[in-house]
Amino acid sequence: MTSTPVPVDEPAARQAVFRRSMQWRYWPLIPAALLFVFIFVVPVGEVAIWSVRGEDGWTLANFAPVLSDGAYRTILLSTLRLSMTVGIACVILGYPVAYFLVTRSPRQQRLLLLFITIPLWVSVLIRTYSWIVLLGREGLVNSLVAALGLSDTPLHLLYTRGAVYAAMIQVLLPIAILTMFSSMSTINRSLLSAARILGATPARAFVKVFMPLSASGAVSAGMLTFVLALGFFITPALVGGPKDSMIANLIAQQISETLDWGLGSALGMTLLVAGLIVVAAASILLRRFTALTTEGGSR
Repeated sequence: MTSTPVPVDEPAARQAVFRRSMQWRYWPLIPAALLFVFIFVVPVGEVAIWSVRGEDGWTLANFAPVLSDGAYRTILLSTLRLSMTVGIACVILGYPVAYFLVTRSPRQQRLLLLFITIPLWVSVLIRTYSWIVLLGREGLVNSLVAALGLSDTPLHLLYTRGAVYAAMIQVLLPIAILTMFSSMSTINRSLLSAARILGATPARAFVKVFMPLSASGAVSAGMLTFVLALGFFITPALVGGPKDSMIANLIAQQISETLDWGLGSALGMTLLVAGLIVVAAASILLRRFTALTTEGGSR
């Protein structure tokens, strides 16, 4: 007596195998996911709850001053504008440095990367105080100007918007350079040689081939430095004037001085949402006009 074979549902079997493989594939991400949840999601969730919680329960009253007070809106817009300027400046200044690094030998790259990363070993507070030493009334810059006879009175360099830009760019520029260098290192250099063989000049090959392939790294560097600049408050407080306060300074003031945790949390959530909107809008716009992928150009 022969037994009839039981038909096997091949699609279902393949799906089961695929699900098992996917479960095992993402096991290494569990520690990073847990770290992200406990270090970012939980604290941000707590801040979000504080921003909509009042003495009488849930309320949006904490957001009323943020949205109605012109001073808060002015500082928020100033923070966004300053952060975007710093991000763009870091990309413009760091792109040639990153490209120069890519064209060097591995030994030279290691040496140059060491010099670029050395500032990251120093505290942001110490680097900010160094700008006070440089730009103060009796600082190195004014001493040099007086020694050269260029001015009889000390230049007003400290506590200005220019000092804030210089200090913030100096702090964030190494991060932008490293981000763009990492992206440029994956570009297949033989594509430039192919463009030269086809008759393109070095400048045209760089503009038509290398720049589109490196656009994703430049955009990533700009967004990263923009997001980091949004949270700056030590540097503007030390080298900036009264008009250079950022929203992070207001948040610190509300939390530590006035003890208004509701308003401080509302300011923090407003800054978070505004930053996300700017990053999302920039991603959408730049994706339409630049090649944000190195597919086909990586090694």
